[in-house]
Amino acid sequence: MIYLLAVFCSPLALLLAGRPISALFNLILYILAIAFWITIIFFHAGFVLWAIAFIHAVLAINNDREERRARRIVAAMRGHQ
Repeated sequence: MIYLLAVFCSPLALLLAGRPISALFNLILYILAIAFWITIIFFHAGFVLWAIAFIHAVLAINNDREERRARRIVAAMRGHQ
């Protein structure tokens, strides 16, 4: 579900995933993408910035989930010994 949210509003998805610094960086990209979309001349640059913001959000969320999974595995291994 959070990946679907990343398509439409990637800064919010990052904020809900617990990555506020990444969300701020992504918000800047998102605002620039919207500003470029409004202009006719730089329309394609707006799409590229949106794509970069979306990819950044997906990778950051995926990385966060992998880190949590690794921490749970390490904690389970330490508790098992």
